[in-house]
Amino acid sequence: MKFLPAAKSKSWFLWMTVYAILLWLLFPLHRFVMLAQEMDATLLLRFALFSVVVAGIVNTLGWLGARLLWVFSTAGIIIGAAFMLGYTYKEMSGWEDLAGFLAFSLFSCAGFALGLLAEGIRLLYKRASKS
Repeated sequence: MKFLPAAKSKSWFLWMTVYAILLWLLFPLHRFVMLAQEMDATLLLRFALFSVVVAGIVNTLGWLGARLLWVFSTAGIIIGAAFMLGYTYKEMSGWEDLAGFLAFSLFSCAGFALGLLAEGIRLLYKRASKS
């Protein structure tokens, strides 16, 4: 994980900004381009708020030194995004957007939970090896 900045580095704020923008671009791409829904400014702002909150949580924890959590959460988000975009072309009688977002949420939360578990195991291993 040498590509990640060091803990408490100011470059995490740049990572958080880029992360939020990329995550935000994913949602309008899915909703307004791939699903061809009508553009809605309120929904764009909600997507932006959601993206900032998710990016803030994941990257703040990375800034605090939880690098495994960042990796697993990001992997969950990428897998969830792939499933969300994949549901676009399945014939689900208009439920594609909801099913896609639920798949995205499920994989994102699963990645976060696995990251927490990995960080907990790493912490226990460090404490056990010190004694």
